[in-house]
Amino acid sequence: MAFPKSQNPLDWLTQLWNIACGEKINLEQDAWLLGPIGEIGGISDRIVDSIAAKEGLEVFRNQADSGLVDDFEGFRFDAVDLNPRIQDFYRKTIHYDFDVWTQWQPVFGSFGYIVSKLFSQRVEQLNLPQNPLDTAWGMKSEIINLRKPTGELAHRVWFRRLKRTGEVVYSGIYSHCFLPSGEKCLKIIFPLPEGSATVIMKLQIDGKGNLTLETKGKESGDPGFYFIVKDREGTLWKHYLPSFHVSAAVDSGMFSGG
Repeated sequence: MAFPKSQNPLDWLTQLWNIACGEKINLEQDAWLLGPIGEIGGISDRIVDSIAAKEGLEVFRNQADSGLVDDFEGFRFDAVDLNPRIQDFYRKTIHYDFDVWTQWQPVFGSFGYIVSKLFSQRVEQLNLPQNPLDTAWGMKSEIINLRKPTGELAHRVWFRRLKRTGEVVYSGIYSHCFLPSGEKCLKIIFPLPEGSATVIMKLQIDGKGNLTLETKGKESGDPGFYFIVKDREGTLWKHYLPSFHVSAAVDSGMFSGG
C-alpha cells in the first residue's frame, strides 16, 4: 500500500491514479516544480501553521501593502509596458476587494457538483462555487506572509472565503519559477492531502498593457497543471495534465474607484 490507512479512501484512490499516470520526481531536475504539500485531512488556512512549524517561520497576516508578487521583472515582456493598475493589484492585493460572479456551464455543472461534494468541500481546497448567489456577495481575502527569523519572505499565501457562507475557496501559495527552458512563470501551489495541485502560468501582455495568464503546454516541463503526490516512502511523483487549461485575462477595466 502506497499511503497511510488513515486517509480518506477517495484521496487514496486519487493519489494512486496520479502515481499510476505520472512519474517520479527528480529532486534536482524538477526543483523548479517543488514546494509545500499538504497533510492528511482538511487544508483551509491550517496549512499556514503547518508550514510555519516545519520550516521555523513566522506568520504575518495582512501586512501593509501585501501582494501576490514583488514585481514583474524577468518575465518575457518589459514590465514598464504592463498597465500600472494591474501592477498595483498584484503587488498590493491586500488593498483590493472583490465582486465575483461565477457559474458552471450546464455541460460541466453535474461534474463540478460531484467533485465539490466528494472532495473540495471536505478538503477545504479548490472549492469553486457552484451557486452564483454564493459569490454575489463577493469574497473575503487574506494575504498571509511566512517569513524567516531574518525577515526574509519564504512563502506568501492568498487565502479566500465566500463572504456569504464563510466556505473556504482556496489557499494558494504564490511564487515564481523558471522552466527548464529558462522562461519565468507564475507558480501557484494549492496544497492537498499528501500532495498538491501546482499551476504554472505563462504571463503575456497585449498592446494595451493588459495581462493574460495561461497554463497551455504540451508536455512536462511546460506551463500547465501538475499534480504532486508524496507516497508512504516519501517519494514524490508528478502527473502533468496537458488537457487541463486555465486562462485568465486581467485588464484595467476590471478595477473601479480611485
